[in-house]
Amino acid sequence: MTGTWALIRLVLRRDRVLLPVWIAITALLPAAIAAATTDLYAGQAARDAFAAASMGNPAQLATRGPIHAATVGGLTAWTLGSSLALIGGLVSILLVTRHTRAEEETGRRELLSSGVIGRHAPLTAALAVVLAANLLLGLLSVPGLVAAGLPAGSSLLFGLSTAAGGWAFTAVAALTAQLTASSGAARGLAVAAGGLLFAVRALADTAGIPALAWLTPFGWVRLTRPYAGDHWWVLGLAAAFAAAVTASAYALSTRRDLAGGLLPARPGPAGGGPSGVFGLAGRLHRATLAGFAIGFGLMGALLGVSARGLDSQLDTPQFQELAATLGGPGARVSDVFFTFMMYVLSQLVAGAALVSAMRARGEEAAGRAELLLSTPTGRLRWALSHLAFAAAGPVLLLGVLGAAAGLATGDVARVTVATLAYLPAVWIVVGIATLLFGLLPRPAAAVSWTVLGLFLVVDLLAEFRLAGGAVLELSPFVHVPALLLGGAPSPAAPLLALTALAAGLAAAGLAFLRRRDLAPTS
Repeated sequence: MTGTWALIRLVLRRDRVLLPVWIAITALLPAAIAAATTDLYAGQAARDAFAAASMGNPAQLATRGPIHAATVGGLTAWTLGSSLALIGGLVSILLVTRHTRAEEETGRRELLSSGVIGRHAPLTAALAVVLAANLLLGLLSVPGLVAAGLPAGSSLLFGLSTAAGGWAFTAVAALTAQLTASSGAARGLAVAAGGLLFAVRALADTAGIPALAWLTPFGWVRLTRPYAGDHWWVLGLAAAFAAAVTASAYALSTRRDLAGGLLPARPGPAGGGPSGVFGLAGRLHRATLAGFAIGFGLMGALLGVSARGLDSQLDTPQFQELAATLGGPGARVSDVFFTFMMYVLSQLVAGAALVSAMRARGEEAAGRAELLLSTPTGRLRWALSHLAFAAAGPVLLLGVLGAAAGLATGDVARVTVATLAYLPAVWIVVGIATLLFGLLPRPAAAVSWTVLGLFLVVDLLAEFRLAGGAVLELSPFVHVPALLLGGAPSPAAPLLALTALAAGLAAAGLAFLRRRDLAPTS
């Protein structure tokens, strides 16, 4: 553990912008949602009616689970429980991978190890910072909830539950960082594991199999039941899971070589693979895309199983009225379910695309791009090789997600096409990342992830009328027509507009890249 404190200071310095932004947004959001819930549902009768309608909506059950108490506190915990665990888990995965596997991949870990640094110090420093950040954001949310009139004890449990979700995926990222030599593959494995665990929780609540909820951190966050009985002991499950997985990560780290992974990298084919800069980019991106594709495929299959038979099971006047309210006359309950779920999951696909879009920046920061560009390879051609995979990757992921869900329900074509409609919105995120890469390379990754996080927050704030229509319009996902529900007079128009905007952002980023110096340091 020698040198751990010095490395903690280094991690804090490198993430001095991302950590405060993430902590502040996550800590302030619960109080805002609690205040909005009080304003929107003034009486208990209104809250009871909302809870009854939400529990009859399969999409709400899949994304947020059941409502344990139709109170201001219970509705706040229901609204944010899974969402904050998902966002905190993703950020934790990115941070842990950045300060462990990515450091080895770029060679900086080997340089540090030549000094007085113990073998476990880098992993310990990364875990200490990320675990403490999750705990801090959970604790900072408590005063705002208490100020909104909610019980202090339940508010503390809610904050610790939020932290526990981040702890679980911090440990998962520490484990996957030991398995592969590629930081992209490590991220992909961790995110795929998170997606699978989320889908298991969704299946538990939509298919009526409550036992499954006890197998996933997303279920534990919900089963703590803040403001509805306060089951403190469930936090022990999250703590035990995080401790066991973290111990496994430490054990595995002693069984591998520095900069190596326990899963050996496959050698190239005997005759050589695709040559040139695009062939190299394909080798760099393929492991990450494969991990994401497996994860989204499993999520799609589980969602399809959850939705199977919804139209016959919920063929009552109440549910038909709910489907008509949400999707228009003649809308099916299953169509409303898939539309809502694909809206949410498309934002996760955007996160996966962002990983690919930032790969070029990683190559530049590591100094490998400079070596490559010393050959006859042009700067624009090199950047396009990575941008091509960042643009094509979402096609694969959305296609796999929609096809897997469609196969499970027997409606492959409709569900797949409706899922692929979110492709232009995902490309907007890729375009923003490309623009930042060309214009502001050093903070590009942090700012890009912050922008995607703001899109998620905007959707949540708009749901509780904390943001007006003009603010909601800033999210590209809002402009995607719901093809399964129909009703859009010209569904191609917004998709073409989003595609053109994404192309313009990417073109501007490439133009700036051609005119700036390389920035090899991270």
